[in-house]
Amino acid sequence: MKVVFVGYLKMLFGKEFLLLEERVEDIRSLLEHLNRIKLDKSVSVDRRNTLILVNGVEVSALNGLDTKVNEGDIITLVPVTHGG
Repeated sequence: MKVVFVGYLKMLFGKEFLLLEERVEDIRSLLEHLNRIKLDKSVSVDRRNTLILVNGVEVSALNGLDTKVNEGDIITLVPVTHGG
């Protein structure tokens, strides 16, 4: 599974994308994993501040945090907060 970071999330993870080898079942467990490995522990990556796309479809159009993810999926994380 490939996780693509947009905006400040690139700095938060130190890369533009991550090829995830760990097995995660759904978006909820993916976010839990990402929050454990991010560089800045003071910032949380969650659905309130991040647009989450699974293969180009926003998770609210699917099953939200319970959306299943599979090997080969492309997950794109887009921050919805920004500076002024």
